[in-house]
Amino acid sequence: MEKPFLLFKLFFTEHEGESGFWSPVFDPIPVFHTVIMALILVGVVLAFRRQLKNMSGEVVPTDKVSVLNIFDVLISAVVSFEKELFGDEWKKYLPIPLAIFVIILFGNLLGLIPYFEPTNSNVNNTVAMAICVFCLTHYYGIKIHGFGYVKQFLGPVWWLSPLMLPLEIISHLARVLSLSIRLFGNLFADHMVVTIFLGLAPFVIPSAFMGLGLLVCLIQAFIFSMLSAVYFYLAISHEH
Repeated sequence: MEKPFLLFKLFFTEHEGESGFWSPVFDPIPVFHTVIMALILVGVVLAFRRQLKNMSGEVVPTDKVSVLNIFDVLISAVVSFEKELFGDEWKKYLPIPLAIFVIILFGNLLGLIPYFEPTNSNVNNTVAMAICVFCLTHYYGIKIHGFGYVKQFLGPVWWLSPLMLPLEIISHLARVLSLSIRLFGNLFADHMVVTIFLGLAPFVIPSAFMGLGLLVCLIQAFIFSMLSAVYFYLAISHEH
């Protein structure tokens, strides 16, 4: 199936007869768009640092639209959620969910630009991030509780352990599937809807769907980040 609105096609050609999400042939298109997203993100971060250095005294937001203000609005929701969830130790667990939020958000927003596709509409990207969250969850759990962390997989009473152990293992593995498929499905569907209507009515109808797409980009980035933080909290929580 031909993929519409890919800037990569302006410079490269695809091999015929290769289609499907699980094609064994290396697909350079998602890598190309991921590199573009990374370069944009690096540029935004450098602009943010430059503006921050130019400010004297306390960091007070200005009335004008600036990179600093945009970053403040974007990360405030994530920071507030982390504070409520982790309490006084929120700074220890903020970097990973915040980095995930920014990376996913910019990757999603890339799909709103004509001739680009969102990096997270490729299942390989979403699975990779979900696996990282899965590994970090158990790393934090073992770091806080030691090997006693395994007890949470065995249930509240010892005679239920043979039943609880496989159920808990399946439950934790299902987190990788739910995180990756949710993000991939929403971004792929949103991009396809905008693409289809853009072909039917280039200017009028797609504008409404692009506005909705912007909302989807924000919500999906926050959900992935929020769930990652919740998994970390469950792993380190003494009550759990």
